[in-house]
Amino acid sequence: MPPTPRNRKAPPSKAQRRPRSLSLLDFRSPADGAWYGARVTVQRGALRVMYEEFLEEQDEWYDPAALAAASSSSAARDVAALRARFRTASLPLEDARCRDLRAGAPLCISCPLDDGLLKFYDAVLESVVPAAHGIVDGEERCACRFTVRWTDGPRAGSREEVGVERICCVQPSPVQDPVLIEFLDGVTKLLGDGNSGGATASQENGAVAAAEGGVTADAPPGFYRKFGARA
Repeated sequence: MPPTPRNRKAPPSKAQRRPRSLSLLDFRSPADGAWYGARVTVQRGALRVMYEEFLEEQDEWYDPAALAAASSSSAARDVAALRARFRTASLPLEDARCRDLRAGAPLCISCPLDDGLLKFYDAVLESVVPAAHGIVDGEERCACRFTVRWTDGPRAGSREEVGVERICCVQPSPVQDPVLIEFLDGVTKLLGDGNSGGATASQENGAVAAAEGGVTADAPPGFYRKFGARA
């Protein structure tokens, strides 16, 4: 199960908090297709995806050694799909910047669900109904209404009118997290080298990691589930 939305759940206590990696990313959960803030690190030879403000047991693990169980084409698709689940963190739309939006802009919108949860899914801006901005406690407040078309999530294909408080702007800049880039590029290279060695290269990589105290049998629950069980 993916973590519940971060603004509907109290953050963990200080004793439960984990070290933070270099940069905050958006990560689209494989379980529900929603976007969450996350950070990444590499531990035990695997990529650890840490959802922001959630407990450690909700982290996701991606073990490259487990790719040995798949064909090279299937493994390459798995890595490409994982890479596509990350993007630069989307930024909340500032009240004073609403006029910068243009039709067709990619957005990430909060989506209230029937069970009371609030998750974030992608949408496209279709039109804006301008309204005079007010001043609250000395700060500008946007009263415009934005018509968006959902492209993902349970309302995909439908339209909805939303306010500025529900809008995050998807950033066009590529992901620059060095931990993530090094891991994904390394796995991609491993698969490329495997054209001559195939699964053997992955198996050897896993054996080396285990010998060096990396991927071990006492890894956390769910450690192998993302790339499948190791051969």
